[in-house]
Amino acid sequence: MIGGAAEPVEGVRVIRRATQILSAIARRSPTGIGLADLSRRVGLSHPTVRRILCCLIEEQLVVQDEASKRYHLGSLVFELGLCAPHQSILVRQAQPAIERLAVATGDTIYLTARSGTDAVCLSRVEGSFPIRVVTTGPGDRRPLGVGAVGLAILARLEESEITSVLRENREEYKRYGLTLPKLYDAIWASRQRGYGFTDSLLTPGVAGIGLAIISVDGAPIAGVSIASTSERVFGKTFEEKLAMLRTEVTALSVGFQSA
Repeated sequence: MIGGAAEPVEGVRVIRRATQILSAIARRSPTGIGLADLSRRVGLSHPTVRRILCCLIEEQLVVQDEASKRYHLGSLVFELGLCAPHQSILVRQAQPAIERLAVATGDTIYLTARSGTDAVCLSRVEGSFPIRVVTTGPGDRRPLGVGAVGLAILARLEESEITSVLRENREEYKRYGLTLPKLYDAIWASRQRGYGFTDSLLTPGVAGIGLAIISVDGAPIAGVSIASTSERVFGKTFEEKLAMLRTEVTALSVGFQSA
């Protein structure tokens, strides 16, 4: 009985560790991540991480680049993601809206969903503006707060949940030059303005504005953002673009709640 009780506990521990490893790899998409960095990120020894990685590679959940020795998400992750009903419905409903915004603004439009303490890009449509702004793509994952939609989502959460998200991502934010005081200021500013915004955070001269899509229970589950050069985003057509974004996101929220 003792041995039988311990086995399920160990199995849960392994699954949790594997999930943490997959999430850490996803955060380094598309550049990948090395073993030492991965071990530090998940707080496990090199042998333990290597052992789990071998299993994940066998199951096509992870691949290792032969030249760089860095790890990337495997094809099975993509295939499983296509079967997720929640995201499939969201993409299906939102795609026409982000395509309309791309045509109307000429800018790059992103559909991003919340995934725990992260934000995951689900779709991207590039506008016709000659200088195209592409800082992330479908499947890319970043901590909530890194990007306009991430800030828009955080701004709609309760204070206790915001604190939990920021604490969980504390070390990860350092990669983007973000401190917790700076993020708290950005969240507060987003609340005051009524939308999330960034300017030259990931790429100099690139800015974005985003709004959260709200579920039936009032939770921010995703969002849409407009990204372009700082001059285009915050220029003379800013209010017009914000109004179009607000119209589309409001309609998506209503539609998703009634789906």
